Amino acid sequence: MDKIKELLKGGYVEDGSFPLKPLGKYIHIILRTRTLSETIFRTDEGLTIETVKAGINDNNEIQRVIMSKRKRIAAERRIGREFLMNYKLKDESCEINQSMCGRCLDCTVYGFAAGEKGKETEGALKSRVITENAYSILPYEMISDVRTFNALSELGTMMEKKEKKEKIELTMRQSLGENEYIKPEVDFIDIETLKDLRFAEVLYALGNILRTKRYGAIDSRLGKVKNEIIAIIISDAEIFGSLELTKKVWDKLEVKEHILEENIVDEKILESVKELLDGEFCKYKIVEKNDLKVLKDEIKSIYLKPEDNLISLFKNVKSIFDK
Repeated sequence: MDKIKELLKGGYVEDGSFPLKPLGKYIHIILRTRTLSETIFRTDEGLTIETVKAGINDNNEIQRVIMSKRKRIAAERRIGREFLMNYKLKDESCEINQSMCGRCLDCTVYGFAAGEKGKETEGALKSRVITENAYSILPYEMISDVRTFNALSELGTMMEKKEKKEKIELTMRQSLGENEYIKPEVDFIDIETLKDLRFAEVLYALGNILRTKRYGAIDSRLGKVKNEIIAIIISDAEIFGSLELTKKVWDKLEVKEHILEENIVDEKILESVKELLDGEFCKYKIVEKNDLKVLKDEIKSIYLKPEDNLISLFKNVKSIFDK
């Protein structure tokens, strides 16, 4: 755990009290999320897409699939809250968007909405995990497809039984439909920013990112993904966004066909990060390569045996209500 503290030093709040004032402590997590199954990112019907410039140098317009910031955080938050419930670090009455306690680690990191009048947690706290939409590197038409589905009856066919005048008749079900989906092995680039978090809160947010394996709609059957942290930037101000980084990577890729080579993509992401940082007006340091591997291995070992240190660390985090 000391190694993680050393690597992330300057990016987290060292005081144990809840930070009531902005302190300019930023940890930017550069992510590549790869789909490992058919996946659906949508708000209404169809996939969520945006028309944007292909690159910074390439001015052609393309449509990119979006992984919504809300969908990402919602999934990661559920995984974190499962952990807190499993180790009795959260009250059962605390429920997202209903009766949030405002005191547990999850409420403290990701914020909570106003409660009912007369409740102890009346008020609100905005999230200190700053997110935006993630963008596919490749164009929408290259990475998406449509699948037709039907809902079989209990007979295992498209026929169902209906009673008519004391007789049973078999009728054809009208239950054909379509789902637009993202193909497996599609890469999205994202940046999650942790602002003014304390060390335990940073471990919680990083653990949620690395432990979340499904996103999007119908996640009981679809949406398997892998989050790969490419680099971590510690700075005293916010840096560039995910779209700008995605466009920079696009310009650098020589082969722009599905399926992209992971090692090449990761190399181009890291190159792009360093070039974009040169244009930022802030003090920063990069955790990458061997140091990043050490950090991820340390986080893995901590979550492997949470009873040793992690549970007590999480239990002692002070909320905004604690003195």
